[in-house]
Amino acid sequence: MNCLVVLVAGLILSASLGNCLRCYSCIASQQRCVDTTVNCTRDTEQCYLGVAEVGSATVYQAGCILPGACNIQQSIGDLSVTIHCCNTDLCNASDQVKLSLLLFPALVSVWFAIFM
Repeated sequence: MNCLVVLVAGLILSASLGNCLRCYSCIASQQRCVDTTVNCTRDTEQCYLGVAEVGSATVYQAGCILPGACNIQQSIGDLSVTIHCCNTDLCNASDQVKLSLLLFPALVSVWFAIFM
């Protein structure tokens, strides 16, 4: 009986609390949003990093967002707004992640062209 209680307790303690996506979060920050995190409440939400630039001023915003509002880039006069999305824990620390993911296939292609 004691073994059964220990086994059940172990299973309960090792159970996952769910597949909540963790994202960095901030609203209208002049610095990158890497201090505060938030758990997305919907399975369909993604992490996002929004960057608004007006002249030499840059404002960041980050958190959870639905995919329909992702990967937007708009400019109106001097105002430029970009929203990058990703779907792994704490992936929205930088918009440079997207660039490195895009460069990987190109680097593999160059490697194959040179060495194969």
